[in-house]
Amino acid sequence: MSSGDTNGPPPPEGGTPPLSGELSIQALPDLDQKARKSSRVAVDFSAGLRPRGGTSAVSVHILDLSTDGFRIDSLLDLQVGMDVWLRLPGLEPTHARVAWTDGYLAGCAFERPLHPAVLDMIIARAKG
Repeated sequence: MSSGDTNGPPPPEGGTPPLSGELSIQALPDLDQKARKSSRVAVDFSAGLRPRGGTSAVSVHILDLSTDGFRIDSLLDLQVGMDVWLRLPGLEPTHARVAWTDGYLAGCAFERPLHPAVLDMIIARAKG
């Protein structure tokens, strides 16, 4: 151990030095149980949703949208983990997976996130 070393004993031969530090009991910010990768934008428009095995899309009401997912109001019997394809206005169907359901509401995560410019275009069209 060098004369300036105050962090405890030297590491074992070929080993990792021991950890040192102190515990902190600093409060963490409240974390939403449904923490999301990106913030969602409230929207109000219809789109088509086709569950895996379905022959055609059913009209659903989009309540919010982000690059990573969306929330819908639908009469479909959706189950967590179910694969679905969402047809947003002006786009090809986008693959998503149902993340949660609560009655007629469902939250879905896109398998491949939307590009932010595509999200901006969809939101602009929904408002216009």
